[in-house]
Amino acid sequence: MTHDRLVFGVTIDQVGEPSTLLRTITANGDAMTFCDTSYLQPRSVSTLGEAILDAALAVRDILDQVDEQRLSTRTGVS
Repeated sequence: MTHDRLVFGVTIDQVGEPSTLLRTITANGDAMTFCDTSYLQPRSVSTLGEAILDAALAVRDILDQVDEQRLSTRTGVS
C-alpha cells in the first residue's frame, strides 16, 4: 500500500477561485473566437483580452501562493 504525503496547504478560496477565473477565461475566449468581431465596438476586443489576461494572472498568483504554502516535511512521518 502506498502512502502519499501531503505537500501543500490550500485554503477553500484557493480551491474555488481558480474555477471561477477559468470560467471567465473560457467565456471571454469563446466570445472572441466565435463572435464576428466586426459587430463589436472598437474597444470590445481589447476589453475581452484584458479580462482574459487579468483572470490568467490571478490564477497564476493563486498557484504561486499555494506553492509558497508547502507543508514542512517531518522525518519518519508519511
